[in-house]
Amino acid sequence: MRKLPYILPLLLVLLLAGCDKPESDLPINTRLGGEFTLTDQNGQPFTQSDLKGQVSILFFGYTHCPDICPAVLARVAQVYRSLEEAGLADQVQPVFITFDPERDTAKHLKEYLPWFKAGMVGLTGSLQDIRQVAEKYGVVFIKGKEEENYLFTHSDYIYLLDDQARVRKLYPADFNIEEVAGDAESLL
Repeated sequence: MRKLPYILPLLLVLLLAGCDKPESDLPINTRLGGEFTLTDQNGQPFTQSDLKGQVSILFFGYTHCPDICPAVLARVAQVYRSLEEAGLADQVQPVFITFDPERDTAKHLKEYLPWFKAGMVGLTGSLQDIRQVAEKYGVVFIKGKEEENYLFTHSDYIYLLDDQARVRKLYPADFNIEEVAGDAESLL
């Protein structure tokens, strides 16, 4: 019976250890991301700090893209609607960063992004500022040689950021909607 007093505190510690909210299993990517300042679709400054306090789904692209970018934005919108059905969309912010500031002005982004019905924030800025942000996220984009109706060759990863604006996971353009929604939910 002498061992009983030692077992009770141990059992209590083990039981209480399960009371905390579990951390997500998604690792923090310390090589990607970082401070930036761009301009949102309302013409206001937008910084990395504006992403804090919510989970973000981040994508780089351009609005005149004929295929990949609108398809990815539609898939991001599906993730958002899935989270909306679960009552979690108010804690998730989809973010689109253009690398075509010449055509994707704040005004154009404000007209374009509502079509996706996902409360998306659109970001633009000077080409130099956009290049700096893209470099921080490992994004590559190359403008075509055409004078008009030019296209870009570009990487097309989707980034899931936690509530501290840290990259937690990358997805390919053809990501699984349920996987991204589930991963976002695990960070909430």
